[in-house]
Amino acid sequence: MVNFQGNFLFGPYAALYKLENSFCSELLKRAKKLRTATANKFLVGIMQDQRIYTNDDKQYFISNFQPIFDDYMKRAYAFRGLQHNKEIHTSSFSLISLWVNFMRETECNPEHVHEGQLSWVIFLKVPDLKEEYKSFQGRGIGPGVLNLLYGESADWAQHSLKYEPTENHMWIFPAQLRHSVTPFYTKGQRISVSGNLFFNEPGKPSIILPEYRLNFEDNFPLKK
Repeated sequence: MVNFQGNFLFGPYAALYKLENSFCSELLKRAKKLRTATANKFLVGIMQDQRIYTNDDKQYFISNFQPIFDDYMKRAYAFRGLQHNKEIHTSSFSLISLWVNFMRETECNPEHVHEGQLSWVIFLKVPDLKEEYKSFQGRGIGPGVLNLLYGESADWAQHSLKYEPTENHMWIFPAQLRHSVTPFYTKGQRISVSGNLFFNEPGKPSIILPEYRLNFEDNFPLKK
């Protein structure tokens, strides 16, 4: 079931979804079976353990998350004032990459963009930062926050989204949208899944993009 939670009205279309517990539990179970640190070389995160999902995991992702991307694209067209037409508009995609971050206290993800056309972050596990949020006294966005950035700061325009991660929720946004994750200092682990995709022509099935799979996995063979 698609459970749309709302979108943020600034610049590009970024939307929040609440996911089925079963989807997140399965992604987490699969993540824990992966070899550690296999994605570190390819990502900007300052983290000790970022892992690449297998082809089987990617097929699971495509099969179960396609309805969410279908919904996102319909809303994205409406956001731009366009009527969705399945004959000329598409939500079929080629999955470039899919990875999981095992983020611990003091680690972070500096400001960056992704490749492809669309990206996302799914929060599978989130430590309790309530006390850390309360004690934070700085003028910045605070600890452990996902920050989406567009354009420049101005009194008359909203240019950023500050989001305190919640388990089993997923943000989808254009791949070139700048974003970052600040460090937290409470003992614990945050586990999140991200990836990138290109859109296919209308009517084509969603697939894994082989050439990108090779770039990642030839260097780090995965367990069968």
